[in-house]
Amino acid sequence: MEQFGQPCQLEGCCYGKSTSLTTTAAIIMTPKNSAVVHEHRQQNTITTTSSSNTSGVIATTVNTTTIHNSTALILSPTKTLPQEVGLAVLKMPTTLQRLGTDVWAHLIAGQPKKPTWNLQTTVILGFMQAFRDHTYTNSLDFWRFVLIAPTFLTPLTSHVQDASFIVRPRPLECVGILRECDQQEKKQFLIHQRPPRVLEAEWMSALSIWDYCWQSVWPSAPTIAAAKKKKRSTEKIILYFHGGAYCAMSAQTHRTLTHKISKTTGRRVFAINYRLAPETKFPGALYDAVQSFLYLIDPIEPYYFDPKRIMIMGDSAGGGLALAMMLYLRDHGLPLPEGACLLSPWVDLTFSYPSWDSASLFDYLPNNPDKLTGMNPQKLYLGDEFSPSMLKHPYVSPLFAEHFEHLPPIMVQSGGCESLRDEIEALHQKINQSKTSFIHNEVYQDMVHVFQAFPLGKSVDEAIASIGWWARQGVSMISRYQVKHQQVASSTSSAGHPKDLILSSLLKKETLPPLLFGRRHRSIPG
Repeated sequence: MEQFGQPCQLEGCCYGKSTSLTTTAAIIMTPKNSAVVHEHRQQNTITTTSSSNTSGVIATTVNTTTIHNSTALILSPTKTLPQEVGLAVLKMPTTLQRLGTDVWAHLIAGQPKKPTWNLQTTVILGFMQAFRDHTYTNSLDFWRFVLIAPTFLTPLTSHVQDASFIVRPRPLECVGILRECDQQEKKQFLIHQRPPRVLEAEWMSALSIWDYCWQSVWPSAPTIAAAKKKKRSTEKIILYFHGGAYCAMSAQTHRTLTHKISKTTGRRVFAINYRLAPETKFPGALYDAVQSFLYLIDPIEPYYFDPKRIMIMGDSAGGGLALAMMLYLRDHGLPLPEGACLLSPWVDLTFSYPSWDSASLFDYLPNNPDKLTGMNPQKLYLGDEFSPSMLKHPYVSPLFAEHFEHLPPIMVQSGGCESLRDEIEALHQKINQSKTSFIHNEVYQDMVHVFQAFPLGKSVDEAIASIGWWARQGVSMISRYQVKHQQVASSTSSAGHPKDLILSSLLKKETLPPLLFGRRHRSIPG
């Protein structure tokens, strides 16, 4: 395993474009074992959406499309993207037939896959599972094309503002495994005379939240403006990392979810488009995540934030990236955020837990994705020739970190029948055994991977409300406890955990949303 503090030796880890590319595809025939290459014309297409119903520039044709964080499309050697799309359409009757079987079992036979699933949940998950089974061997490019669909669902009651920023060395310069990435950024600018790289990001907020923040950040009255001269903001925000197995999706595809988060937490959400694999291998995504956090707290910027007023959030791969970033910040003595909220975090890239097989009947993720050829996330993220030991590097698979001490309070939400269930439970156990770190774990019965992003009934409403409670009360409550009982926590052994008993008592005294009382999936006693 690579030691902390050593420069990264992975070739090409820091390359790749962060801005959107408008790509005019021209397929060039290559030998069977070669990747299909696309000629492309690059231009920035970052769109500032000042109105509430603008979702960005996304083309609807195969030949011209907006691709985030990628320099070229990597197609299957045997099929082109149009062929894969055509075959998926031809298989749609079979997909619908299987969906009909699930609906019949639910309505007529009275035997839904899970007893708590309503008809809407059966239809949504049944379609996703059938579509998965007929297309899981397709190329990465096919899935990137399919997964841009959520971009068109930007909520009408949201406000999106471009927040892209220039990547540059910060006063808190990157160290350890990211040192070489930082040096590459300098080299591109100083030696090769290339323009600084722009990392694409956006502010997402509910309209009511945006109106409040606009008045507080850019007040119109001169007297108020004079009082707001201080550059360091007192605003509380969320830094969000999207999921997508490190190789697909974007901040734009997650707008429905980030809008929910903004509304329930009362905060603006700063969502970034970190560079994707395979164009950018590990630790490129980690470098972009750390850069985004350092950018937000950098006093050089015209407007910056207190790190203790920034909550880190992410789903799936983004949840794993958020935890890896906090481990990196802790390991190198950099400021830590206020807390974290991880939604179905992907924290083990070895795929070694049995729930990857046992949950495939209920979840929409494919089982054994490490056995796939075109969509093997291990090879996409680490490269074809990666060392098996890299899979257990703590910044790749945070589950294998040596310890979880001295981390901010962490909330984890997961589904009871999702493919990542076992590794998330293992993460919960490890963090819960620490003396100084706290985890609030919520497992939602019969729910699937990142269920918060889908209209799956009451559990989604409960989970979103719980995120709001965590941001408004939970983190500050635990922080007060950590200050008050620091000596107790540091002197306790992992057995018994008096800190849990004290925290349980503290939770009972706080005002919780009514729907949180008596919830069976709360991991903290009481």
